[in-house]
Amino acid sequence: MLLLIKINTYSSSDLSSKQSDTIDYTNIPKKNIGNHSPLYPTPTTVVGTTVNDTINWIAIAHIGNIGFDCLLLSMHKSHHSNQGIIKNGTLSVNMVSEAMMIPADYVGMNSGKDVDKSEVFDYFEGTLQNAPMIKASPIAMECEVIDLYETEHHDNFIVKVVNTYVSETVLDENEKIDFNKVKPLLFEMPNKGYYKVGERVGDAWKEGNKYQ
Repeated sequence: MLLLIKINTYSSSDLSSKQSDTIDYTNIPKKNIGNHSPLYPTPTTVVGTTVNDTINWIAIAHIGNIGFDCLLLSMHKSHHSNQGIIKNGTLSVNMVSEAMMIPADYVGMNSGKDVDKSEVFDYFEGTLQNAPMIKASPIAMECEVIDLYETEHHDNFIVKVVNTYVSETVLDENEKIDFNKVKPLLFEMPNKGYYKVGERVGDAWKEGNKYQ
């Protein structure tokens, strides 16, 4: 009996050519690249607040969920917006769509200390003060700060979502958000790039039933 064993070896070029395939990384050597967080891409958002009675916008992608109704926003202490958020205790979080990429990148590149960004976006107000929301954003949340956790370089705001405003055109027949319609802009830090959402590849809480 002849037993044939196939051994797969991969180079970086092989991996790049297989980006659309499902790759088993089990036998691919791991390399230690140091103290680096690779949890990207993340949704790009624009945070709205007021600083010294002036509306200010800033792009933030270090954002995450805490439970179902709270978010964590990690913002460098040097940001102008932090002053307003700490003083007011309120802010807005606006989902950035692909169509919003240029103005969103602009408000992330320029500090409110140097540039008046109040007119970059048309806005509307909800029930909270000092939490302007962007009309062009498909999803806008008005939030209140419930805690602040400081690290050496960052103010980490834990905020509660008070109300979420969604453009009707991005809702499905069950009144749930359809992110294929939202077309959220994604951000990744290592190469400083923007990306868009790909296709749906599975159903959560169902695919695991196939495990043998």
